[in-house]
Amino acid sequence: MAITKLSDVVSAASMAAFTPFFNKAYHDNSVFLRSGIAATDPAIAARCAQAGFGGKTVNMPFWGDLTGDDNVSSDTGDIEISKIAAGQDVAVITRRDKAFGITDLAVDLAGDDPMAWIASRLGAYWARRDNVKIIQTLKGIFASGGAGANLVYDISSEAGSAAILDKDTLIWAEQKLGDKKANLTAVAMNSAAEAFLRTFDVGATAYRPSDATKGVLATYDGKAIVMDDNLGYDPTSKVAELYLFGAGAVALNECPSKNPFEAGRDPLKNGGEDYVVSRHAGIAHVRGMKWVGTPVGASPTNAELANSANWSKVYDDKDIRVVKLICKLG
Repeated sequence: MAITKLSDVVSAASMAAFTPFFNKAYHDNSVFLRSGIAATDPAIAARCAQAGFGGKTVNMPFWGDLTGDDNVSSDTGDIEISKIAAGQDVAVITRRDKAFGITDLAVDLAGDDPMAWIASRLGAYWARRDNVKIIQTLKGIFASGGAGANLVYDISSEAGSAAILDKDTLIWAEQKLGDKKANLTAVAMNSAAEAFLRTFDVGATAYRPSDATKGVLATYDGKAIVMDDNLGYDPTSKVAELYLFGAGAVALNECPSKNPFEAGRDPLKNGGEDYVVSRHAGIAHVRGMKWVGTPVGASPTNAELANSANWSKVYDDKDIRVVKLICKLG
């Protein structure tokens, strides 16, 4: 029986061929990228490359909008020059690693070697872990008293139907962005919220056409639905946390790792063991919310991303393109 060896899967010679498959698996499993909520940015990618292996943050300078009253034209006075405000957004680089392995005995008993399968699933694994990082960051930014507090629409304590998720509650959540509310094009929610919408307001829904996802909502009231069960829902209180997003509200970029993939073998451990090590560095950053924290380690933990003290607002509220809705499902 021919067995796929670890060196065949993740050797240096095979990495050039493996990377496109990794990137495709990553994209296909990132619900935020697929929906357009998150986007990669070539300018940010260049800054990540400049930060190199030792960088901890990525600076993202920006220009403020043009403001101020116009002048009444006159031939007896000079035109006053107004300056353009400059600002600096800062994203934190998260550096993570994970190793997967299999013992020789397990391979012998199974009659198959799963290392090729492990390598093929790494893109999907890191996509799911980045989804978690985005959600933890949202928790920190939109916590009570946090940088995004002005963009939280909380009706969970209202009486009766006034607390319930429906089309109207989404409309009033959008209003947090005022005349820029049309920029909100997607809504992320726990699968329980999607199920509730299907039973509560079927007339305002559109279903995915593919057989594989038959019966799952694609949109609600014109907004793309993103489902992730890491988003908040308490089945006891029935309180759910949803987020409305504009396109590109989250910057999702990779940063350099010296050895992103590495294979190894320890012939003594557990009777012989092959393993693959995967290292992943990048930013999963809500634009307009500046990282101001100092992580305990070389890179912030998910708990530190969820700490409101580590975030500061640098965009005007209307330009942040994220609104949090807290409501009930029945």
